[in-house]
Amino acid sequence: MDYSKIKIYQAPLQGFTDYTFRKVISEVFGGIDKYFIPYLSYGKGRAIKKSSIKEVLPENNVALPVVPQVLFADVHELFDLVAILVEYGYKEINLNLGCPYPMATNKGRGAAWLEKPEALAETLQQLFAQGFQASFSVKLRTGLTSDQDFRSIVDVLNQFPLSEVIFHPRTASQMYDGKANPKLFAEAVSLVKHPLVYNGDLLTEADFQELKITLPEQSSWMIGRGLLIDPSLPLRLKGKALEAKELRKKMKEFHDQLLEAYSARLEGSGHLLMKMNQFWTYFSESFENPHKTMKLVKKSGSLLKYNAAVVEIFRNY
Repeated sequence: MDYSKIKIYQAPLQGFTDYTFRKVISEVFGGIDKYFIPYLSYGKGRAIKKSSIKEVLPENNVALPVVPQVLFADVHELFDLVAILVEYGYKEINLNLGCPYPMATNKGRGAAWLEKPEALAETLQQLFAQGFQASFSVKLRTGLTSDQDFRSIVDVLNQFPLSEVIFHPRTASQMYDGKANPKLFAEAVSLVKHPLVYNGDLLTEADFQELKITLPEQSSWMIGRGLLIDPSLPLRLKGKALEAKELRKKMKEFHDQLLEAYSARLEGSGHLLMKMNQFWTYFSESFENPHKTMKLVKKSGSLLKYNAAVVEIFRNY
């Protein structure tokens, strides 16, 4: 296998892959070619959350190859959000056509676009006619409820000069249940005129090897939950295996730097412990006894007990 051709992208996961996470994983592990920022979108009263703005501030993404993402219901929202990102200096912007959550799709955002190929074509035509000084990529699923919707959407996407298409072969209605269907991705390879990135159920090296059977020529991959479980996964997929002792040391370093960075950002130990509990919901899966590991973290009612639990976890599990 030619590891030099493999590109690994970090998926944008709301609440997890924030700018602190991106900075720390880059410094401790690396191996990631692009970091996708969780989507920028409008809330009630066409307001944008301050936390979302912080995610795209250039000073919070120094020296990282980041790509911001936008979630939009119509061309007006799209133009406004793109204009903000262009003003911040971003040269590539990702269009989210795959968000599966009802709070987005019920408002015509995310995967809702997969049932509106004509409206999407008109929206993209207006977008490219604006002449924004940025390239655009797309992230999508197979459909909202049907895994065949992507076929008409691909016909639309092929009409425009997109930089790449990130394809998650699952319907939005599946959320993350069931399994992604790499065979549908293989079909898309022959239909899409743009470079394709595979996204979905890439959690381990074994998953990667299995996917390579169906997709032997595929070189660009996006990892979401697998990266939260095992931050060394990008390195290993690129053929840079770490010895067990070195890996455990780097995992502890990753955790400690993340804890320190969140301590500087978040007010109060309660907020910090809540954030670290969320982090461990995935990170615990990289230990021999995930259930016991998570139980120790959840029982930590104070920062002192939490730190003691972490020492025990890294020593015994």
